[in-house]
Amino acid sequence: MNNEMWLIWKHPKTRRRYKIGILTYNDDKYVFKYVNPELNDAREVGFDFFPGFENINNVYSSDKLFANIETRLPNPARPDYLEILNAYGLEKDSTKLEILKATKGRLITDNYEFVPAFDKVKVQFDVAGTRHCSDVKKCLKLISVNDKLLLELEPNNLYDENTIKVILNKNNKCYHLGYVPRYYSKELTELLKNDIKYSAMVQSLNFESNINDEDISVVVKLIFDDNMK
Repeated sequence: MNNEMWLIWKHPKTRRRYKIGILTYNDDKYVFKYVNPELNDAREVGFDFFPGFENINNVYSSDKLFANIETRLPNPARPDYLEILNAYGLEKDSTKLEILKATKGRLITDNYEFVPAFDKVKVQFDVAGTRHCSDVKKCLKLISVNDKLLLELEPNNLYDENTIKVILNKNNKCYHLGYVPRYYSKELTELLKNDIKYSAMVQSLNFESNINDEDISVVVKLIFDDNMK
């Protein structure tokens, strides 16, 4: 299990994502610290600090999951708690870290999420920027779980040279669905530049998400084969 997660802050207006911190769990200890260069970039456009971690220069440690993070998980006292776990593919004895990884600790009330550190062996991500894509209305009518997706580099993008388009390949036609989220785009760009063979498909869909601000929430599963070019 990958025991490193990245804290992502999303600008409330531009919706640009910034990797601002790292949470790790090793030797029965949780450690959180802020990280640059994107922390400084985020602070320039309005980020202050994550609630509970006010000192950006401090390294926080705890034998238990930090209370300010645990409160972002589903409450076990909820009558529908087991249904929530089941919806995320979790078990009743799943650890708090496993629940955080599955739910990303998202809340309707703010713009934070915890995502697993990039791991080429297991890459999953929510498609970003669907609201910026002219094909999204067509995709809403066509897209299904297990549909094949293509990843297309966009090195001339004015905002980020590592931008990667996510393309829905359906009925021998291609539709621009959205983008790879910024927090994974640099690592994935390097892999795609090396022409490593990959398979990308729709793992799950949500057309009425209360947390994700996209027109459609699409979770992508991506696998690579180093031995095939």
